[in-house]
Order: sequence, then structure tokens, then C-alpha cells
Amino acid sequence: MSSSNRPSPSDSDAARRPLDLLQFDHFGPEEFELTPKDVDLEDGDYDGDGWRARFRSGTAWVLVRLAWIGLAAGLSLGSAGLVAATGQSPTSDDRPELTYGADQVLSARLDAGVQDLAKLNNEVIVLGQMARNVLSDLSQINQVGLSADYQDGDTAVKNIDSGAAALSTRLECKPWPTTRDAQLARTYSQALIDRWHAVCAAIESVSPLADNWTAMENGAGVAMEVANDINAHDQSIKGALQSATTGRYPDALAQLSTAAASVADAQGIATDLAKVGDVSTLTEWLTRTKTFDDALGLLWQAMIDSNGRVTIQVTAALKAESDAQALLPDNNSILQVVLYELAGDLTSDGLAIEAAKGQLATALSDLTGGMVVGQ
Repeated sequence: MSSSNRPSPSDSDAARRPLDLLQFDHFGPEEFELTPKDVDLEDGDYDGDGWRARFRSGTAWVLVRLAWIGLAAGLSLGSAGLVAATGQSPTSDDRPELTYGADQVLSARLDAGVQDLAKLNNEVIVLGQMARNVLSDLSQINQVGLSADYQDGDTAVKNIDSGAAALSTRLECKPWPTTRDAQLARTYSQALIDRWHAVCAAIESVSPLADNWTAMENGAGVAMEVANDINAHDQSIKGALQSATTGRYPDALAQLSTAAASVADAQGIATDLAKVGDVSTLTEWLTRTKTFDDALGLLWQAMIDSNGRVTIQVTAALKAESDAQALLPDNNSILQVVLYELAGDLTSDGLAIEAAKGQLATALSDLTGGMVVGQ
């Protein structure tokens, strides 16, 4: 076919490329807006198939635009979440997303430890009561009561020591060098590390109780020994006076010798106690008691030497005995004063036990938010 027979490009659209047929200047949302002119239901000459095509095309365009808007919104929210997740500094102390699992395990361990610490606190309460009982029974010179106090207190201390040691080992409280916090911060949150510290400190607070109780027990034993010496002296003097009243002076002197031994023992204790505390009342009382006992001994020996006759020596001995007796208290209330004096250190030990008990109770209250656990 010759080129003269070809149709002119302007004569037919069929030969135009598909892209040439698209009208880009009218490709937009306004192209698909339906107007009364486009759709006239009363006009029977409209092209129904063309209208449907335009409607479908417009609907598709709207759906595409909505899809793009939804995708953009999703990307925005995802970016915001990513920024929030990565916004914390790698060196920040608050990294729950990194420590959550380890924190849960440690928290359970610490909760169990606090439960056992509360049980340990029950033993501390018992020990505090025994300390008060010691002071009460000592003031009444109640040896039976003191023996029971010692036994119950010893049991409480044993339970406290063993329980605290086991709990400290289980929670790895010792040793705790200054560098340990930095190491733990790689695994646990700071809040859990602080709680760990608090639990270990509460366990450590009971460590002085054994020494306090031992000191109190020993002090009460010394005070009771002095009280027993004084009581033994008084009983011996009572028997000696009865013997002397019936003229049995040799027997009176023998009983007086037993009384003197009790006083000497008490004086030895007072001398040792004076090195670490004030026992001036006890020392003065024992000195006056010995002076009186010596005066009785001179009188009774004078009566033996004079065969019961009143001689110058007997008269002088009677005056010395009377003067010495005047310096003695007229009742046994002085013993209460002496025991109070001896209980000075015991009171300090008892207060130390009370202080430890209060410290542990406060720690437990802080660790449990004021709730009572494990009792």
C-alpha cells in the first residue's frame, strides 16, 4: 500500500496512541462529581452505561484516596510508637522494657524474704518481752522467774541468729561492695535494687541482739549473785544473833564467819563493777555491813573472854556495835536501791533490744506498706 492511501492523523482517532487519548487536564476528583445535568431521570435519552462507568470510576477513586489516608495515619502512629520506645537513653536507670523479666523474679524473691523477715520479727518481739521480764524478776529477786527468762530468751536469740543468717544467704545480702549496684543495674531496675538494699538492711538490724541479750543475761546474773550474797549474809547474821542471845557465843562467832564470807564475795563483785560503772551505793552499804559484823565479833569475843561479865572491854565493844548498827538502814529497801543501781547497764541493754525491735518493725512497715505479714 502506498503512503498516499493512508488516512491523515487528524482524520481518525483510531491511529492515535492510548496515552494520547487520555485528557490529563481533566483527571481529578471534580471529573467524577455527578450533577443534575449528568443524571436526569426524566430524560430518556441519557446514556445509562456511560453513567454507570463514571460512577464506578469515581467510587474507585474515593476508595483509593481513603486507603492512602489510612496508610499514612498508620505509618504516623507506628512512627510515634517507635520514637517512644527508643526515646529513652541507653544509660537511663528507668528501663522497664529491659528489666521487666528479671524484676519479676527478684520481686518474688524479695516478697518471700519479707515474709520470713516478719516471722523473724516475732522472735524479736519475744526477746524484747524477756528483757523486760528480766528487769522485773531481778527487782523482785525472783530466781525462778529469771531462770525461765534466760531459757526463753536464749531460744529466741538462737532462732533470730539462725533465721537471719539463712535469710541473708538466700538473698545474697553479703558481701555488698560499692560496685555491686552498678553491676545489678544492668539487670534490675533501680527501684528493685533499692528494695533489695532495704530488706538486707532490715536483716542486718537484728545482728546486735545476741550480744545485747548476752550482756543483759550476764549483768542480771551478777546482780543476782550480789543479791544472793546479801541474802545469805542476812540469814547467817540472823542465826548468829539468836545464838548470842542464848549465850552461845562460839556458835555465834562461827555463823558470823559464814556471813563475813558472803560480804567478802559481794565486795569483790562490787570492786569489779566499779571499774565499768557506778556502784557507790552497793560499796557503801557493804562497807557499813562489814563494820557492823566486825563490831559484833569483837563484842562476842569480849563476852567469851570475860566469861559473860561486863568489863571495860565489853562496854567498849557494846558502844562500837551500837554505833555501827545506827549506820545501817532500818529496812530492806536499800536492797531495791542496790539492785536498781546494778540494773543500770541492764537497762541500757534492754533499751538496745527495744531499739532493734522498733527498727525492724519500721523497716517491715515500709517494705509492706504498713501491712502485717507472716505473723
